[in-house]
Amino acid sequence: MPGLSRRSLLKAVAVGAAMPPRAFGQSGRPRLVVAVPTQPDYADPVMLNNTPALRMLSNAFDGLLRIDFSDNMTVKPAIAETWRRIDDTSVEFTLRRGVKFHDGSIVTADDVVFSLGKERRLGPSGSGNTIAAQYQQSIASVQARGPHTVLVTTKGPDPAIDKKLAAWSAQIVSEAAFRNAGSWDNWFRAPIGAGAYRVISNQKDVSLVLKSHDDYWGGLPPFDRIEFRIVPELSSRVNGLLAGDYDLISDLLPDQFDSIDASRFDVVGGAIANLRVLAIDTTAPVLSDRRIRQALSLAIDRDLIISQLWRGRIDVPNGAQYPMFGDVYDPAFPVPAHDPDKARALVRQAGYDGDPIAYRLLNNWYPNQVLTAQILVQMWKSVGLNVVLHPMENFSQVYAKPSHAIWDESFLPSWPDPTSMVWRQHAAGGGQHALKIWDSPQYQSVGAAFAQSSDAEQRKELAHRALEILAEDVPFIILHNNGAFYAKRRNLAWAPYSALVMDFGPFNPAARTRQ
Repeated sequence: MPGLSRRSLLKAVAVGAAMPPRAFGQSGRPRLVVAVPTQPDYADPVMLNNTPALRMLSNAFDGLLRIDFSDNMTVKPAIAETWRRIDDTSVEFTLRRGVKFHDGSIVTADDVVFSLGKERRLGPSGSGNTIAAQYQQSIASVQARGPHTVLVTTKGPDPAIDKKLAAWSAQIVSEAAFRNAGSWDNWFRAPIGAGAYRVISNQKDVSLVLKSHDDYWGGLPPFDRIEFRIVPELSSRVNGLLAGDYDLISDLLPDQFDSIDASRFDVVGGAIANLRVLAIDTTAPVLSDRRIRQALSLAIDRDLIISQLWRGRIDVPNGAQYPMFGDVYDPAFPVPAHDPDKARALVRQAGYDGDPIAYRLLNNWYPNQVLTAQILVQMWKSVGLNVVLHPMENFSQVYAKPSHAIWDESFLPSWPDPTSMVWRQHAAGGGQHALKIWDSPQYQSVGAAFAQSSDAEQRKELAHRALEILAEDVPFIILHNNGAFYAKRRNLAWAPYSALVMDFGPFNPAARTRQ
């Protein structure tokens, strides 16, 4: 990394005693400065589910239910105190009394109806280009049954609807504040939710600032103010941490672990539930051959990538699934194999003649993305596959038609159920489905049956069959679980989850310990 060396790090550590003390607000609680590379484009949960949105905005908005990331993504009460399933298409929620929005107004059933309604799902353009439209597409209606009761009805059986309503995009906002804003653009500048912190500033390429919501239903937030300062370069984030400008930095890479550990800071984090994959346009002339796709996967030595680029601190899942999926998780399902001899045999069987396979590559949108791509190209070359890197500036270029390429993606389990990950992407309405890069009637049939089934044994069988189809047909290549590493002041009472969310609220186990 330019401007960063082991010598400069140690020099900064040597003057560590001169670091400025942590700032405190009038409440006596600390104020934090967190250095991150990017910020969300929109300060509203219905819009996007990318890394900066989940990291920062999850502190500002709450839903009817919440996902406890410290407890294997268990669904727990939030704005709704209780909920019960009426039948296979209806769930009734009873609201917690006296929950306050950031402006002091009380959350009502009407706010819930508005927040989960069509206007919000359709978004600013009215076209439905929102993550809420994807996550909540099974909802038929949301009705107030009094000031504290809400009935959510789905279009068909949806056994995961309560989990979906605990996930990102289903957070409750103030209808009155939205109306008073007058436009979506004005709303994005000062949104009103009911989370532990309120958005008070969002300056593009500068910072996003949160202020404690002292009347938060979940308890007093542990920090008075949090400034997410936008610092794109890792070297600048590390040097700023060592100089005392920041309390916490994100997206630390393993080659900096030793230097950080040698100072008065801690490195925290590890593998997270975010599946790093290579998407494949299976309609492309070469990539349409399943044997080539299988060879691409078999050629990859994932253990080598993890040991060399990640210091062995991330792992490879047992297929496209996570333990949080509960009874349908299959721990016996194999991890993707490394078998270069079989890969070479498949390349020969396919009659591959060396035609270039395009790899559309962004510049480190994901940690270690470029280094990983360079290593992959060499692994593929060793089995006879000619993969050529094509640098891209943004995802619009990556997704441009015709793609006829492979590219980096990540699949996030947005709620604790298999419908939240691959099916969410490849079912009708999903992002990968919209790209029209893989057509599998069998997978569509299995996925649709699983999404509507409440029978435990049938769900297990369907989930297993879906994993088999993905492993056999290889519409994408599993690389590994993503990693999220941070460096922080040693006396900072904050702990990361095995997830993208950075929780600074009172439910973080470190905050409870501090209290």
